[in-house]
Amino acid sequence: MGKKILDSKILYVVLSVLISLSLWLWVTSRDENREGRNFLSLSVNFSGLEMLEDRDLMIVNPSVTATIRVRANPRILAILQDTPPKLNASVSHISTEGKYPVNYTVELPSGVSLNDVEITYGAGGSAVTVEVARSLSRKVEIRGEFQGTAAEGYLAGDKDDFRFDPVELTVSGRADLVNQVSHARVIVTGEELTESVDEALPFQLIGASGDPLDLDVSCDVDTIYTSFPIRATAEVPLVIRVIEGGGLKESDVKIHPSADSILVAGSREAVDALLNEGGIPLATIDLAALDDEAVENGGEQTYPIPLDDRLENVSGITEVKVTFRVTKRVETRIFEVSSRISASNEPEGWDANIITQVLPVRVRGPKALLDELTEENIQVVADLKGITPTAGQYYTVPAEVYLHNVGTATDVGVVNPKGYTVVVSLTREE
Repeated sequence: MGKKILDSKILYVVLSVLISLSLWLWVTSRDENREGRNFLSLSVNFSGLEMLEDRDLMIVNPSVTATIRVRANPRILAILQDTPPKLNASVSHISTEGKYPVNYTVELPSGVSLNDVEITYGAGGSAVTVEVARSLSRKVEIRGEFQGTAAEGYLAGDKDDFRFDPVELTVSGRADLVNQVSHARVIVTGEELTESVDEALPFQLIGASGDPLDLDVSCDVDTIYTSFPIRATAEVPLVIRVIEGGGLKESDVKIHPSADSILVAGSREAVDALLNEGGIPLATIDLAALDDEAVENGGEQTYPIPLDDRLENVSGITEVKVTFRVTKRVETRIFEVSSRISASNEPEGWDANIITQVLPVRVRGPKALLDELTEENIQVVADLKGITPTAGQYYTVPAEVYLHNVGTATDVGVVNPKGYTVVVSLTREE
């Protein structure tokens, strides 16, 4: 049976085909059976860029390509088809601006040597042209522009209210392009805004003419974090407080401030808090502290407007002139009090001795009521609270002055009632 197989014509045919195919593959793998293939627009990889940067230089046309033709056997070409050759060139020798021919080398993939291939270059040979220019990095100012609207009752900030992070922008590239940049501009938009803007926004590079630039340069950030205020506003009254006394009531005085209110802007919370307080306390006029000149001829005083740091005085009025005039006819008389001076809050175990024998007290009021007033209607009380007692020592202490049985507290009053003092001494109780 084995002999029949060996005598089979079919077997001989199959063996002949296999032998012929093996011979063909062996023959086509030989160098003398090379084929050619073009590798188009291969990128040239540049080394030595760091040395250019150290010289403040840069390649203007970094995307340089070249085309080569490679002759090799089919097996090698198949490898190159999957892993194309790489082109490498060094620019470390360039030290000035200009256009330079730079030779490149061909890097073959692993497993392929230069002996396996035949490389043909284009018309320029194994060189490409690179353009080198002066490079520059510089910081430019960032400016903001508001192109939106604020809602009614709100106020948008101005160009000086913009805040940026980073505070400057670094622009890098060809020196002649970088030098065209005047500043960077951030534009804030939005309609009927009631909240401040706090977000990262795109920017434009602006030239000296004020127009946007389209330049092939790079920036150190892609967006700029921008803060821009949208503030609530309110007309807030300026409050003048009047303390009655010295024989005068609030209705006895006409007060005229140069401004009754100002427009403020700030956060909604800060503005509402000020409105809830009733206004801005501007001044306090103590009628009992007015001297005779002010009572007779009126007076004038300028007061600064105090304002919370969270608020802005939009009106721009920083001080208010306040004039006043007393409309009630009053007089001032001096009463010498001697018999009705006493002490209060004496230290435990000590007696107070009143050293001051006579205390002149100035009282103001209508003439008719002052005519009824006598020393018996005036009482002076020295306050010894807080004294550390020492025998034989004299103490000057504040004194309260009280009026009794003449009109009401606002009809007749002591002038500058907090300005009186009495001298006392202390002795131990027996």
